[in-house]
Amino acid sequence: MIFKSIVILIEIIISYLLQTSVFTGLRLADVVPDVFIILISSLGYIAGPNFAAVTGFVCGLILDLTFGGLVGVFALIYTVIGFVCGFSNRIYDHEDYTLPLFIIGLSELAYNILYYLLFYVLKGNLDFAYFSIRYLLPRVIYTVLVSVVLYRLLNFNYNIFEKIDRHKKDKSEEVIDFKGFDFIGRRGL
Repeated sequence: MIFKSIVILIEIIISYLLQTSVFTGLRLADVVPDVFIILISSLGYIAGPNFAAVTGFVCGLILDLTFGGLVGVFALIYTVIGFVCGFSNRIYDHEDYTLPLFIIGLSELAYNILYYLLFYVLKGNLDFAYFSIRYLLPRVIYTVLVSVVLYRLLNFNYNIFEKIDRHKKDKSEEVIDFKGFDFIGRRGL
């Protein structure tokens, strides 16, 4: 659990660096893909709502502290998106790559709509058609295209740690034969 949390923290840092440095230089249609949405939605699909919600909170808090004027807005948005995406974990299949891309696309769409409502509508800018053509659609498309590569890496990474966890569990259980009886002994308890 601690090891998995450290790995997720490293993934958050790498995602932040990708989003703020690499992809700002690779702008398409003057938009940058949301790598945090890819990470949060992927973790929701792979690991469940709790990991995704906590990851979403940390990612949102990082964005709030670095870019946002009001602390907590991005943290709330990313937490809700991660928690909702986590319910798709019930149908998780490590071989399926179409459903996670669809979930990432919907998450990006939901994020942009919430962003529009919180930062455009409240300021009096009601031109949703301009916002959707200029920012929403290009950003959703670009995020889904980038997620084709990043989801494979996240899924591969998570599968490796699942194998390590299973190996640790198998190694910690051993059958001790005591006068004809089988007892399961656990080390480290």
